[in-house]
Amino acid sequence: MLELKATLDEIVRYTWNFKLSSDFKPSSSFTHLHQIKAVDGPHDAMPLITLTARKSSPDRLELRYGEELSQITLTEIPLADFKGEWVSVKETIHFQEKNQATYKLKIIKMSDSSVLLEYTNKTIKMWKTDAAFLRPKWGIYRSLLDSNSLKDEDVLFSDIVVAELNTLGVQI
Repeated sequence: MLELKATLDEIVRYTWNFKLSSDFKPSSSFTHLHQIKAVDGPHDAMPLITLTARKSSPDRLELRYGEELSQITLTEIPLADFKGEWVSVKETIHFQEKNQATYKLKIIKMSDSSVLLEYTNKTIKMWKTDAAFLRPKWGIYRSLLDSNSLKDEDVLFSDIVVAELNTLGVQI
């Protein structure tokens, strides 16, 4: 049985589709739509990876990274590109220590197959110190610090697939 638990040195590909409403309103603090999160270890409170929608001028979607207990933005694109559109996401991770890991993300707009975001990094650490395992999370998780500007939201997700590539002999 395939589990959602990634362990050190595994290569995993996550694919899924999602759609934000055309009037989607993110928080000015954070609105996580996807996370790679550790279980156990001294840094498990901070997700390793997040796709985060953020209220700004203009609103944006950020790819965020947290090696330890703080996060940085690796790249960002306008959130308007996502509103009212189904997008397809392919995320491939070699869970490993710094300079041995690989992280790849590609997001495509399904209506016209245009690439909205493509990112690759082979130098970051894709493991949390002393973690038992890392797991993916999908859904809407947002800060309520700016609750007056928020409304009830639906984020649609479909076709979630988890594939352990190194068990299939695939390299990234």
